[in-house]
Amino acid sequence: MPWVLPRTVHVVHDDTAGAALLDERSGRWYHLSRPGAALLKAILAGADPEAAAAEAAVPGDDASRSDRAFLALFHDLRAAGLLIRHPDVPPRRRWPFTGLFTGRTGR
Repeated sequence: MPWVLPRTVHVVHDDTAGAALLDERSGRWYHLSRPGAALLKAILAGADPEAAAAEAAVPGDDASRSDRAFLALFHDLRAAGLLIRHPDVPPRRRWPFTGLFTGRTGR
C-alpha cells in the first residue's frame, strides 16, 4: 500500500530550501532539508522507504549512515502523523453505460 499525506497535512516544496509541512490539527510546521524533501517525494510517488532512502542519499556521505538517517526521518514523519498508509478502499462497482436517451426525441 502506498504512503500518503493525511488530508490535514499540506506540503510546500521549495527547490532551493527543501519542503515545509503544515499540520492543520496542531498548527505546527515541519521543515525538511532538500534530501529530506526528496525522500518525501519518492515515498509519496510510491517508492518503498528503503529504496527512497537510497535514492535521496547525498553524494559523498557514508551510505549506511545516510540510509539510517533517512529511515529515522521516515519513522519520525509516521510517528508525527504526517505520513499514513493509503486506506485500502475497495474499487467501486461500475455498471455498464446504457446511454442517457431512450430513443424518443421528446417532441
